[in-house]
Amino acid sequence: MLIEAFSEAKDPSSPQTNEDQLVILPGRAYAVIDGVTDRLGTRYDGMLSGRYAAVTVKRALEHMLSAPDTCMDGASIVSALTAEIAAAYKAHGMAEAVRNDWNLRISAALALVLVQEEAVEVVLAGDSGVRINGETVLRMEKDLDLITSNLRREAWPVIGRRASDPEKQEQISRLATWHGTRQPLDAVADTLDADDLMLIESRAIAVNLEALPHVARADIENLVRGGIVNAQGGYQNNPTLQLGYPCIDGFDVPQHLITIERFRRSDVGTIEIYSDGYFKPGDGFGVAAWEKAFAEAEREDPAKVLLYPSPKGSTASHWADDRTYLAVRF
Repeated sequence: MLIEAFSEAKDPSSPQTNEDQLVILPGRAYAVIDGVTDRLGTRYDGMLSGRYAAVTVKRALEHMLSAPDTCMDGASIVSALTAEIAAAYKAHGMAEAVRNDWNLRISAALALVLVQEEAVEVVLAGDSGVRINGETVLRMEKDLDLITSNLRREAWPVIGRRASDPEKQEQISRLATWHGTRQPLDAVADTLDADDLMLIESRAIAVNLEALPHVARADIENLVRGGIVNAQGGYQNNPTLQLGYPCIDGFDVPQHLITIERFRRSDVGTIEIYSDGYFKPGDGFGVAAWEKAFAEAEREDPAKVLLYPSPKGSTASHWADDRTYLAVRF
């Protein structure tokens, strides 16, 4: 068996801020956990909520899957992790606050592979991915993320006409996706005016209506106007909404939102698990191939507004996101 792994924070100079975590239990389980970036500066045990979420899920997974007699399946593992996060809220006196404000929640995406005697089970709750045998890719692509990515892409040239500094352009474009087009004007007044925000809004709504004809206009408008902070949380683990998506956050994860796939153990030669900080897959197995693809994506579209649209882009000192890759060859 060969195992390769790599993880780097979006700020390479501060590895302690990495919101991605790895689980490696050889012959039993492998996982990449991506903590959801904190929105309000909320800290638990001195860690921002995204890192705390990932660390909490990592510790719980390692504990429950290291037991010699464990036989948990994907659905029961997600339920157990949900209970673990709920217990953390109570321990920190936050149970009521997080019920009323989704931005305070401890949240993480999970990509887990369980290796059993006759089968390999893939469990996805969030937008990290798994590639089997270098060919079969399992990943949840969220229309919700495309909406906010398109919002930023439409904001980019409008901001560029007002700000010649690339760092400033990135800062204001993130504010657009983070807080939406109906945010208080004073937050962006040094660069944009009310007409600019309305132009960005109209363009973003139009582009998303064309790109996502199956999504209700009301949802597109809600996300464009409210952004990630003011709108996205309402879709998390919400089974009644078209754009509802799964996330381990201490509240029930609807089973139909979880992806669980099984493969015959004898058919699986390689497993690769990766977080969404990789905007382009490697053309082969291993850290070197995936880091090569990462470097190519950074050269081709560092701002992430052309080939690899994202709610965030890279700057001279920070990558767009934390990234983690874990590979196993049997």
